Amino acid sequence: MNEITINWHIIQQCNYKCTYCFAKYKRSFEKEIQVSKKDIEVLLNKVYSFFSQEYKGTVVRLNIAGGEPTLSRNIDFIIKKAYEIGFKVSLISNSSKITNRFIESNAKYLSMFAISIDSIEKSTNLNIGRSYKNEILDVSRIIKSIEQFRKINKNIQIKINTVVNEHNYQEYLGHFIDLINPIKWKVFQALSMDKDIEYCSIEQFNVFLDKHEGIDSKIYIESNDDMKDSYIMIDPHGRFYQNTNITYNYSDSILNSSVADAFQSIEFNLNKFNKRYKNEI
Repeated sequence: MNEITINWHIIQQCNYKCTYCFAKYKRSFEKEIQVSKKDIEVLLNKVYSFFSQEYKGTVVRLNIAGGEPTLSRNIDFIIKKAYEIGFKVSLISNSSKITNRFIESNAKYLSMFAISIDSIEKSTNLNIGRSYKNEILDVSRIIKSIEQFRKINKNIQIKINTVVNEHNYQEYLGHFIDLINPIKWKVFQALSMDKDIEYCSIEQFNVFLDKHEGIDSKIYIESNDDMKDSYIMIDPHGRFYQNTNITYNYSDSILNSSVADAFQSIEFNLNKFNKRYKNEI
């Protein structure tokens, strides 16, 4: 294992309302960590110290997600501070709020910029809920942003994340992927945290995969089973959490306990983690 990845979902707020969004967390009376620079720094130092010792000789990557992480007023501070502490830093965004100022301020600290793209069709994005005040995905804008990232940081890796669901499973994204030319295209089966709701059947997921069989881009496929217990995730309130048995289990806040105790209180399958990443860049 060359790299261990910690996914910190820094904020629940998002400007989109995707029907299948899994970023809905157990209520906490504690404020989100991202609103306090002091709490951010404490959490990042504790997490880095634990994982760099627990997995000696392994790169520790902080993957910043949401919600939509660029809505945090402290996103620049989080990225820079994580980099200074020693993390390899990556960011997942729906790209709608990415500006030239953001890129100029942060591109040099990021090893990877990942964009969530589930569809390039206006009607499909509207059905999914991937819109804000009539603003729909603008492919040309995304391409310009990527060009700017690459101009400032020639080593930055671009990744596309796609969640397959009941609205987009018959869509073909191969031409778009070729246009973006990401280093990685990650394709997920929409995960439901409600046993009575299915956002993407295995049959629908396979339809999407069959449509894209043979395209040149590197596809990394994750079914619902692949995702369970195989991610290290921290919620906006600083709690490790895991999607075990169609429900989230939470640790105590990292701010109020040792990282070791908090991490050991949730399920994490290192073998499944390694299986997911064994062929990735």
